Amino acid sequence: MDIKNALLVDDSKVARFTLSKLLRGSNMEVSTAGSAEEALDLLSNSDRPDVIFIDHLMPGMNGVEAARAIRNNPVTAHIPIVMCTSGKSAEFEETAHAVGVDVILPKPPARDGVTRVLEKLRAMPEVEPVTVSEESRVPPANDPDIPLLTEDQVAMAARAEVKSQISEQLHERLTHLFDEQAGYLRQGMDEHNSLNTTLINEKLAALEAILDVHQKAVARTVTREVNELLKKLLSQHQRDTVQAMEKQATDRNTFLLEELDRQRDQDQEFWKSLQADTLHQATEAARQQAEQVARHLDELAANRRRKSSRNAYIGVLVASLGIVGVSLAWMNDLLPF
Repeated sequence: MDIKNALLVDDSKVARFTLSKLLRGSNMEVSTAGSAEEALDLLSNSDRPDVIFIDHLMPGMNGVEAARAIRNNPVTAHIPIVMCTSGKSAEFEETAHAVGVDVILPKPPARDGVTRVLEKLRAMPEVEPVTVSEESRVPPANDPDIPLLTEDQVAMAARAEVKSQISEQLHERLTHLFDEQAGYLRQGMDEHNSLNTTLINEKLAALEAILDVHQKAVARTVTREVNELLKKLLSQHQRDTVQAMEKQATDRNTFLLEELDRQRDQDQEFWKSLQADTLHQATEAARQQAEQVARHLDELAANRRRKSSRNAYIGVLVASLGIVGVSLAWMNDLLPF
């Protein structure tokens, strides 16, 4: 079903304004009426709307009676009817649907509720004209089965009925009015809170942007100062490191020189001891050799007494002494080779 324009029937200007705003927000054209009688007059004299939103409790003809009249009129019987009411009882919904109401919209209406109602109406097929059965007629006054009442009894019954109807309608009307105004007040407060929330969010966003700018500026300043401090600390650390390395190098050089001197002293003592041992060994070897030579000479002398002479013996002895002298000279580094 195509829903493009609506007729809004409500005796409350606030209710008409609120619902009209929601419907226009859904890209619909809206016409309004302040009573059921005015609405019926508009339906008979102007273009027919695609949907009728009608309040339940109104002065004069109420919403249920108006819905019955709309359904009984073949010209308007096909138009979907949405009953706007704060009453949510199952009995009322049954009564409303019985007279031809298609959808019931709780008051005060919410945007999502109106959206759901419009979606439901657009999903409905075209409504065929419906004629509501007439109420049962009152039996004729001359019916012999009905006892006749006196004028006083009729007057008393009428007054009692009027009082009952007035009390019931007054109570229902006051309750409806209180619920309706409370609902509009809550809706207004919700819209006000939503607006305040939006403004607060905008302010917070602006403050966050300002804070972000200040944070970036502070970050740049802090970064620059930290870099300068790090440069100073690095330069001082480099100087301290160089001094420490120089001191370590000096101490190590001193230690190495001392070690070299100590090693040289040890080497000198070792060489002196080695030379002394070598000289002693050479002397001992020369002595042993001389003794061997002497023994050999003795043996030669004994074996060749007659063949050798004193000069040969002396020559051998001189040669032995020469060898010992050469050895001693070599051990004392006196020879050039």
